[in-house]
Amino acid sequence: MRKWTLLNLLVVFILLSILAGGCQVVTGSISGTVTNSLTGNPLAGVTISTSPQLKNVSITTDSSGNYSSSLPVGVYSLTFNKDSFKSTTQSISVVAGQKLTLNAALSPISPVVVSAGKDQTTTPGTMVTLQASVEPLDGSTVTAYQWKQVSGTPATITNPNSSTASITLGNSSAYKAELLKSLVQQDRFVIQGISPHAIESAEVGTFQITVTSSTGSYTDTVNVSVNLPYVVSAGISDVALGLPILIHGANQEAYSWSLVTPPGSNAVIDFLTDQNPSFTPDLVGQYTITEKNSGKTLNIYAGTWVGAITGQDDKGRPVAGGCTVCHNGSTAPDVFTSWKVSGHAEIFTQNLNTNLTYGEQCFVCHTVGFDKSAKNYGFDDAADYTAFLNAGILGKPSPNNWTNMLALYPDLARLANGQCESCHGPNQGTGLHPDGILDPERISISSDVCGTCHGEPLRHGRYQQWQESAHGNFELAIDESGSPHCARCHTGQGFLIWIEQGDLTKQIQGAKGNATADELKAMGISKETAQPQTCTVCHDPHKQGTTSGKPNTATVRFEGDTKLLPAGFQALNVGRGAICITCHNTRNGLHNDANPPTSFSAPHTPAQGDVLMGENAYFIARQRSPHSFIKDTCATCHMELTLPPPELSYEGSGTNHTFKASLNVCSNCHSDRLDANAFQQSHEKHLQQLADAMGSYLMGVLPAELTIKDYTSHEYGSRSYDLKSGTITIPKENITSAVPTEQHGQQGFLLQFKEAVSFTYAPAGETPHTMLLNTAVVQLGDMTVSGKPLIPTTDILVKVGWNYFLVMSDSSDGIHNPAWVNEVLDNSIEALFPTKGVPKE
Repeated sequence: MRKWTLLNLLVVFILLSILAGGCQVVTGSISGTVTNSLTGNPLAGVTISTSPQLKNVSITTDSSGNYSSSLPVGVYSLTFNKDSFKSTTQSISVVAGQKLTLNAALSPISPVVVSAGKDQTTTPGTMVTLQASVEPLDGSTVTAYQWKQVSGTPATITNPNSSTASITLGNSSAYKAELLKSLVQQDRFVIQGISPHAIESAEVGTFQITVTSSTGSYTDTVNVSVNLPYVVSAGISDVALGLPILIHGANQEAYSWSLVTPPGSNAVIDFLTDQNPSFTPDLVGQYTITEKNSGKTLNIYAGTWVGAITGQDDKGRPVAGGCTVCHNGSTAPDVFTSWKVSGHAEIFTQNLNTNLTYGEQCFVCHTVGFDKSAKNYGFDDAADYTAFLNAGILGKPSPNNWTNMLALYPDLARLANGQCESCHGPNQGTGLHPDGILDPERISISSDVCGTCHGEPLRHGRYQQWQESAHGNFELAIDESGSPHCARCHTGQGFLIWIEQGDLTKQIQGAKGNATADELKAMGISKETAQPQTCTVCHDPHKQGTTSGKPNTATVRFEGDTKLLPAGFQALNVGRGAICITCHNTRNGLHNDANPPTSFSAPHTPAQGDVLMGENAYFIARQRSPHSFIKDTCATCHMELTLPPPELSYEGSGTNHTFKASLNVCSNCHSDRLDANAFQQSHEKHLQQLADAMGSYLMGVLPAELTIKDYTSHEYGSRSYDLKSGTITIPKENITSAVPTEQHGQQGFLLQFKEAVSFTYAPAGETPHTMLLNTAVVQLGDMTVSGKPLIPTTDILVKVGWNYFLVMSDSSDGIHNPAWVNEVLDNSIEALFPTKGVPKE
């Protein structure tokens, strides 16, 4: 027998009704009450939508929370919506002639809903009213309000304990000071680089309202923005007409600035006695700004944008016909062959063809010279720009959009994508292009250049990620800029020069061997110019990939195999990790059982490459880590698998340029039950066992009297000192313990004294001073007995010390090469105390 369902019956009923009375619509009625789930109170103004959607049907609850409606028979989903409440959906079957009841209870999005109001835009120094609205949805009573500022240029809040507060914004000087706080500023005279993130941090002030009720505290925030008279800047001397230039002066007591302009210019400097003046070039040509007290002069060249793209090749890649006439590898370097297949060359093209939300908000970085505040022949100034906007191409993806743009809007297309002028500045009117030389005014390896686009939060926050990394350490780069040994890795310029030499086992070379400080300066490496490991140190901007997400196609300057390294070995088949290991190695030649120590040197930090490849340790054979066979080694765990900081990346996307690996990546290959923290803690205890053994060994060979020099960095008066003391002889009984330490690349110990010892230091050209110390940092070579080293380089302690500092300097707590590191530590302890074990204290 056929089974009749409710739907079958409804269909039959409808058919009978139609036969009996024509095409009448058969309906039923629904009604109900909607309440607040927390209080049970009725909710007015709830809208109820149906699915399937019905025309001319509108259902809303009245002041008592009640609703009613007639609906055609059928099965419906009813969705109940009201601001400040979570929507809910229920199903109902409407039967002809029947009255159905369907009640609903909506849950508030918060027990107390707080709004700090709409974001506002104004000018510095003005007063702004902030009005909070509060809706207690749990029946509670509001007892207190509290406004506070959580970010941005400091402002004064009046009536902070009221729902309505007045905010007096800082003046222009205050906003400028806030901007400067967000910038990397060195003790130099330069054009100041400015990232989008820095401008946003200064311009946008965020204010928070906290509302307290009888059930808790609830918050919301509002932004108050101003438009500052500063723009994103690459920090180079080739600049665009009509855009303000911010100058940074070296640190000194006072400033007095003057400006020489092209004939007819009305440009003037503001803040004539400030460390950071600014001016806006209004004519093309050269501007010379001078700080009179120091005599320092900066030449700045203002010009207009030209653009390079003249068409596309058979693969859809951009052609720059006017540029490649010279940039052919003969007259001028050929950077266009590699550029045309890079992501820089097609960022506009790709988005125009594929992106539903593409628009003017993207053009600042994806085109040349887009800035509506200035007329300098940038993208927005092209004759066909308005026609392009009105054509309706934007936001309507099509694979032919770019091809059509080249044909229909050639002036605009000429300025599309990331081109030479995007990084090197305008080509027209500055007098620098083409002049037959590679002008330093147009070429910079500073990350400020990349930060103009890759410093936009959150989508493009790699610049800020880099700033948080050790690669962005300007102080170290400046300190090491005068050494051909150190500058090769600690300065960006030095690294690029060094890898071009070919033989990486040598320091930076000059005319007669290792470069002198003067030769380094002539190469562009000095305290006034040194850059740290910037973006272009690892990446050639002309040869970048096309995808920064997954799969990542970004390129580095060399991949696969390293050359023979200063540490005496090659790292083979390590992918992108090759560029990391080129610097991340011990850099002091081979140290293994076949190559015993000839000095007291410690491994140069960082030693990750040696440990990863199982190189340069005593009492053990080479043993390459399984981790070294991971694709791209270092880059995989430290950059691709580790998410970047959420505050500096859009939805955790892209690669992590803080380079700090997360322990969570271990579970990608290992069991989830692997506790990486516990592993590291175990390693630290193991390393401490070796340190204790080294201290016990030294204490066991101390003579009755020991002559030492202290090398403790210290403060005396108002100055800092980092020099050795004179020699002093102390009795053995006054030394209570010895802890291994490394000082200026040499193995040593931190000696603890029972009674404080007086050390005298004699800085060149100064009166000697004396320090009373309870501990002293003593290099092994400065522990002597009768003028001879207490520990000769042939002593087993020197090999053990090398191993200790090798493992410690790796900084991974054993993770890079676990089995090998454990064996290194065990074998080192055994070498010191082969039969009795480590003596008990």
